[in-house]
Amino acid sequence: MSGVLTDDKWKRRGISVLWCGKTLAELNAASQVISLRQFIGYYEAGWPDDMPLLNDDGLYVAGLDVAVDALSPEDALEWLESEIYEMIYDFQNHADAALIFWMPDQGRWKEDLTTSTYHWCLAGKYDAQMFPLGQCIWNGAQKDVRRIESTSGGKTNEWLGLYLERIS
Repeated sequence: MSGVLTDDKWKRRGISVLWCGKTLAELNAASQVISLRQFIGYYEAGWPDDMPLLNDDGLYVAGLDVAVDALSPEDALEWLESEIYEMIYDFQNHADAALIFWMPDQGRWKEDLTTSTYHWCLAGKYDAQMFPLGQCIWNGAQKDVRRIESTSGGKTNEWLGLYLERIS
């Protein structure tokens, strides 16, 4: 892990996971969050100019967590690494904007300090199994992931999500 991010650059560039509903509400982003299916459609369409970017800066996508939970861990790993990762990589190379995955359950993210990785605690049929979701969306750059935290009066407050400047 590369430390804490307290500024708002995650809203304009990089690949992030956001789970703070209060932050989403403050951004008035809820009405512009798109589904994972729409994200895939934008990829297939070559990232059209009319994508609903919040403030022309960020594309907010919901549903990745649900899709992962619906698949077997093996199928989810293959799908994320062979298809979704390619879409994330392509987005960062074609859009001058941030990609933010809305995943509202912070408690399902587990940080492994010994390996500098983040895992997702599965639900449903595979309840409580740990899944390498951080590895899938950030690939080998996972060690550079930063915690997004709010600040108030110079004092760090709430953990809002995870941020990575760029994947390779």
